[in-house]
Amino acid sequence: MSSPTPSLTQHLLSLDPAALHAATTHPFLAAAATNALPARTTQSWLAQDRLYALSYTTFAATLLAKVRIPSTSGRASTPAWRTAAVLIDCLANIAREVALFEDVAAARGWSALLDETRPNAATRAYHGIFAAAAQPAAPLLVGLVTLWGTEACYLRAWEGAATLLAGEAAEEDVMAKVFIPNWSSEEFRAFVKVLADLVDELGKDVGEEERRECEDAWRVVLEVEKEFWPEV
Repeated sequence: MSSPTPSLTQHLLSLDPAALHAATTHPFLAAAATNALPARTTQSWLAQDRLYALSYTTFAATLLAKVRIPSTSGRASTPAWRTAAVLIDCLANIAREVALFEDVAAARGWSALLDETRPNAATRAYHGIFAAAAQPAAPLLVGLVTLWGTEACYLRAWEGAATLLAGEAAEEDVMAKVFIPNWSSEEFRAFVKVLADLVDELGKDVGEEERRECEDAWRVVLEVEKEFWPEV
């Protein structure tokens, strides 16, 4: 009996295990889990991740604008309507995350740093891949693969960090108290699965050329994600 054909996301996750490991395992994550990050590194990461989140907002909104929403009464069961619903959730989630970054910064007196920070090379690279995946000529599926890829990598990275947490974190340890629980939570895991299920549904009968574009988008996400983590 032949093995079942892997879904698109299963296929992508198996393409380059070494690159996936490099993108989701980094000394920054281990230091974040063990309260070993210098304050300046934490501040810099937070400021860059906020800029990433702001560009993600524009990216998700641009993908949403590509969706042809049906007007029929049965639209709730259509892939287009479900795609729109997922992208609306993405926008709501990222708005909460931007607010989280800014609330944490305000509570610690870092707000001026946020206002002064400009994108570094890795953040600019994310801006670039978002812009490329959202351009009018790019298939919507490729954009959704990019979106899912960033979230899938983040989930895997922070789940790994969560395994390194030990005991009750100090109140001032914002990584262990706030950020690691946020991105290793069951809610975030469920959200990433919804994205994966959508990509798999839309990619079930995708042509060879578009499949290669999805593979290329995934590889670019892995490369940029690896560079996004600050050096410690």
